[in-house]
Amino acid sequence: MPPQPILFVHHANDMYGADVGLLHSIKSLDRDRYYPIVVLPSDMPAEGMLTSALARLNVEYHIVPLGILRRKYLKIGALLPLALELIRGIAYVRSTARRRKVALVYVNTIVAVAGPIGGRLAGVPVLWHIREILAMPKPVRWALYKTMSLCASRLVCISKAVRHSLLNEAPNLAAKSLVIYNAVTAASGDGSASQIGLREEIGVTATTPLVGMVGRITHWKGQEILAEAAGLLIGSHPELHFVAVGSYFSDESHYLDGLRLRIRQLGLGGRFHLVDYRSDVTSVYRALDIFVLPSIKPEPFGRVTVEAMTQGCPVIATNHGGTVELIEEGVTGMLVPPSNPEALAQAITVLLADKELRLRMGEAASAYAKEHFGLVRHGEQMAVVIDQLANPQASSGPPVADRRIA
Repeated sequence: MPPQPILFVHHANDMYGADVGLLHSIKSLDRDRYYPIVVLPSDMPAEGMLTSALARLNVEYHIVPLGILRRKYLKIGALLPLALELIRGIAYVRSTARRRKVALVYVNTIVAVAGPIGGRLAGVPVLWHIREILAMPKPVRWALYKTMSLCASRLVCISKAVRHSLLNEAPNLAAKSLVIYNAVTAASGDGSASQIGLREEIGVTATTPLVGMVGRITHWKGQEILAEAAGLLIGSHPELHFVAVGSYFSDESHYLDGLRLRIRQLGLGGRFHLVDYRSDVTSVYRALDIFVLPSIKPEPFGRVTVEAMTQGCPVIATNHGGTVELIEEGVTGMLVPPSNPEALAQAITVLLADKELRLRMGEAASAYAKEHFGLVRHGEQMAVVIDQLANPQASSGPPVADRRIA
């Protein structure tokens, strides 16, 4: 019997959290039983890090108009073009699901609504992977929750925080939703990584204290909060350096310009380094003495926090969202209030002053992360959901929502 096709619908062509999550879902598939087909949106560059990774995995992919609900399109002048593109996306998913006789439509992000609607119209089960805590206007949130109720066969949330935010506004989704934490693996790069180490790139020695973060450079990730904390520390720690690694959205260059300006205003020139995206992110974590994630808004999960933990890096993160589920205060990391540079600076000071604490915390974090967020565990949990939706007659046991997967 040939493998059953599964149609994956995704919203980007990058290599950040949701993109890595998509690859993990595909890698976990039993390719003797299932054949992945990936659909990506045409409003992003056709050649990107995700398509390169899919090609290396020999995964079929197509780039088509999908009508992704990006914030920049949720404006009066952009709504009509968005609606027309969404209709085209729905039609594509519906016709492809029928023509290719797919067993399941797997939607990998909340904003790719052409996937669940098209899958529902094709009469195909829909697995909707919810990776966001919604911060959209209320009418948009209402429409999304209604779409989930009507179209999704199962909703997989990446943390308890995500599921809680979902049920807080749409309690009727409780029966079809469950939590399965992301898999987090030690990234080894894709062969395009710089041959220059992070410390060499920013011009610091192997013994220079280095505090840093990894993530998309955007307002809510908190790079400016780290800069403010750095401004409080450089006077008392003359050797200390800071680094923020990550790229930015093309329409958010103004935030990067503002961040650079604030770094200069704080007198951090030469002490706070901005470094573009690096695929060798594992080596970045290993170069840091302390990893921080000072997110202003709640993280749905906090993949980079777990990546840092797997490398034995002591972590400091804000105490809201999914991050709270990853860290045991004082054991595997430290939690600080959001938008509070003073508290962040104090936590950094505590860890800088105690090397033994950093080592002990890093070891505990590494052991915890590897035990709870491995790819094999994640794959086994997702296989239960996929099998029950794609092959309901062959699967056995209670509905997956009744199993304590996470």
